[in-house]
Amino acid sequence: MNEQSPRPIRVMIADDEPIVCEALAEYLAAAADIEVVSACTTGEDAVTHALELAPDVVLMDIRMPKVDGIAATRTITEANPDIRVVMLTTFDEDEIIADAFAAGAAGYLLKTTRSSALVEAVRAAHAGLSVVPPGLVSRWSPSRVVAQPPRLLPREREVLELLARGHTNAQIAAKLFVSPSTVKLHVAALMRKLDAENRTSLAARAHVLGLIVNERNPE
Repeated sequence: MNEQSPRPIRVMIADDEPIVCEALAEYLAAAADIEVVSACTTGEDAVTHALELAPDVVLMDIRMPKVDGIAATRTITEANPDIRVVMLTTFDEDEIIADAFAAGAAGYLLKTTRSSALVEAVRAAHAGLSVVPPGLVSRWSPSRVVAQPPRLLPREREVLELLARGHTNAQIAAKLFVSPSTVKLHVAALMRKLDAENRTSLAARAHVLGLIVNERNPE
């Protein structure tokens, strides 16, 4: 029996520099789970292509001719909320960042982002995470950047709650009546879904996303 391969993440690129579009397309195309479906050099074309093709993720520059990236983002997200727009720009100004998120952006990245990190950002955005560099997170309160939590399985939520309370894998296994290896698999899955590098950052990310119901009174 042939197993059907997962559908690749369909990405559209919008940047006023054709050479940037080409470079981004090359970076992303190297990932087996990503497919670049369009590249646009004007905001007007970005809106048209996004609404016609319905990509999963759009990488959107802010400085775009005809229609700027923020206005294009607003039009796209209002017409199709399932499209995740991530701003990719050189602008690092709080007012512009606020405008981007108010327009419906799911993330905000600078063009200094490494290609490997950009690929991971596309995956994170597609998974429902808000993509914001650590430097921006430290400047912004959660009330200004509203993160959208990923979908978690009931067991993953139980593991996450206990992990956030400081329990070890062995302690979590004992409480949930599963093996430590099963807990380890759940923790690894949570790290992927929440884009966390270790248990500490996993717990912190869970708090920011509002995934922790009650971390007090550990049993």
